[in-house]
Amino acid sequence: MLLIFIPCLPLTSILLNQPNGLRYCVIVLAVTDFLAALSRVLPSVIITSSSDLNFNKVALPFIHIGQILNAACGPLVMAPVSQLSCLWFAPHERTRATTIAIFANNFGATIGFVINPFIVALPEHVPRLLYIHLGLAFIACVLALLYFPSKPPSAPSAAAELLILDPTNNENNHNWRTFLRDIWKCFTTPSFLFLSIAGGLLYGTFSAWTGLYDIILEPENYTEEQAGWFGFGSSMAGIVGGLCLSYLADTNRFQHSLKTLILISFIACLFSIIWFELCVHSLFYDKHILSSTALTIGLSTALAGLFSGAASPLIYEALAEIMYPLPESISASILVQWMNVVALVFLFVAPNRDKLVNFLVLVVMIACIIMVVITRFTYKRRDEDERKRIEKEQNQIINPNNVNCLINDTTNEHSYGTFD
Repeated sequence: MLLIFIPCLPLTSILLNQPNGLRYCVIVLAVTDFLAALSRVLPSVIITSSSDLNFNKVALPFIHIGQILNAACGPLVMAPVSQLSCLWFAPHERTRATTIAIFANNFGATIGFVINPFIVALPEHVPRLLYIHLGLAFIACVLALLYFPSKPPSAPSAAAELLILDPTNNENNHNWRTFLRDIWKCFTTPSFLFLSIAGGLLYGTFSAWTGLYDIILEPENYTEEQAGWFGFGSSMAGIVGGLCLSYLADTNRFQHSLKTLILISFIACLFSIIWFELCVHSLFYDKHILSSTALTIGLSTALAGLFSGAASPLIYEALAEIMYPLPESISASILVQWMNVVALVFLFVAPNRDKLVNFLVLVVMIACIIMVVITRFTYKRRDEDERKRIEKEQNQIINPNNVNCLINDTTNEHSYGTFD
């Protein structure tokens, strides 16, 4: 799936930066996801009995097509998160909106881990799950086609106004040449490069690492089912951590403290990983140093998930701040691309190398902390929003009968897209 995801990501970024690009992305996502679910169901419709000798021969190409389409949907889910929050939410709500957009997908996958075994108790029950997937995809597709506005009635911030009203937002400007120029600008900005590599390394490695708990914990005599529950706990903790820290980051006191919050989360995650490492076999010692019980393994993996998840939306937002006024989808796309490339490389390294995998996670975590430390955080987007807000207030005081002299009247931070 990663091999399909990676080349599709640039296409998603270009589509996002067309007029009404977010709406088109959501509609393409909804329709493609429905077609993917339909493709996987068709074999059971064509051949009613899975015991039929021709079933596997017929089903295999349909399943492959479904999985390819599903993988192509990945960028449409992951790339727009920062742009969605900027377009629809006020500055004091963006981080929470980004968090929900990032973790909604993770939450569905995590809940599926618990629910799916009850739906599929036997191999012949697999079509039940596929029909449920089809039903959910159909509902999402219908809702997106019926009503998904391209923009809010009023821009909640100056940054959102730029996305809506920027005169360069036309079909002729947002093409491959523009996309490559924006990518080059990102790669020649040291702050962006350090932070995006740190985020890509950490979350690419972490996602692959949590998916290999069964291999890593097998020498400790934990079952595959137990390893699955450890992964479930880690994912749920990551969602909780992201929601809590994003709420804190949206407060006035911490809106310019993203670097501090990310560093605290990374360091706490490092200590959680060290705790886990001391409870399992490693490259340097054959026996675990600390007590290896289900409680210690569960707590250490949950804490690692909590703190890594807490920093995730902050990195998306920090990259958007650093590269403003470039579209948020550009910075998010590069970060997501790093994550998937790292995860792909990590999976090639991982087979039968559980001790090496644990060591690499530790090294990557330390390297990421160093890169965040040397990154210079700027808050161009927040500062511009604040400058425009003050300018508008002053204009209202000077000329209360004409509030549109300096700022377009579509900007209304409190009238739309609010959590309050």
